[in-house]
Amino acid sequence: MNFLKLIFLFFPVFFFTQVSYEGKIGNYPIELVLNIDGKFADGIYIYSKFNEPISIKGIIENGHLILFELDGDTRKAKFYFNNFKDGKEEYLGTWTNLKTEVQLNVYLKKKANQKSFLQSESTKQFYFRGTEENEENYLLIIDKKSNQIFQKMKMEECSFDGIYDVSVGDYNFDGYEDFSSCVQSYAGPNTSKTYFLFDNKKNEFFASDFSGTSLEFDEKNKLITETNQCCAGASIVKNIYKVKENKMVLVKEHCYKWSEKLQKHIEKKPKDCQ
Repeated sequence: MNFLKLIFLFFPVFFFTQVSYEGKIGNYPIELVLNIDGKFADGIYIYSKFNEPISIKGIIENGHLILFELDGDTRKAKFYFNNFKDGKEEYLGTWTNLKTEVQLNVYLKKKANQKSFLQSESTKQFYFRGTEENEENYLLIIDKKSNQIFQKMKMEECSFDGIYDVSVGDYNFDGYEDFSSCVQSYAGPNTSKTYFLFDNKKNEFFASDFSGTSLEFDEKNKLITETNQCCAGASIVKNIYKVKENKMVLVKEHCYKWSEKLQKHIEKKPKDCQ
């Protein structure tokens, strides 16, 4: 027996990363998406009656999967699955309310469609599901109360292979919740997203013209800050925008250059960062 075989014999290895399940907690139908990364696990689940994504996080310990249901940083309940192994189609376990100590049986079955993933973030009215149909990517925006599809959006530049592909926020500061997706990564810490705004008159979401790297939204002051770093942080551009008629309007530019002598960034004229 060689060394590699010994590793597989004595140390359980989990190859799968993200899997969708359907099943029940007690008599309550649920859907659960689980992400495995080595011995660590996280994911979300929803009760079919309420359609509110609930975060779960835990660990695989001695072959057993332990997950905690989270409300912020507070543990509300615990899932326990004995002899949790890679590749199984079904799992039996327990769910325990940590406050009341009420315990219910859990049954999970791997879903046939592994190209449709719930998203961890939701608005007060809608939850999201990324899906692939005929090699095309779509985002389903689903009403929580009726569980009916409110809007189906074709996402040409996005792929939904995880539960963290949608973020929620009020990006145009109009009091209505919007969402973003399609994260793109560039050199260094720079990223970009596509921002979808809610039109309360047309009662639908639409792709906005918002653009820029690493946008941050200040809802209190109703300002957007764009940060663009270059050359391993030697040059940093910060642009400040306001929103007018769903457009980003530049109001201030800042340029910061690294000083070897002072060992810190010094503000310069905007043209110095061009």
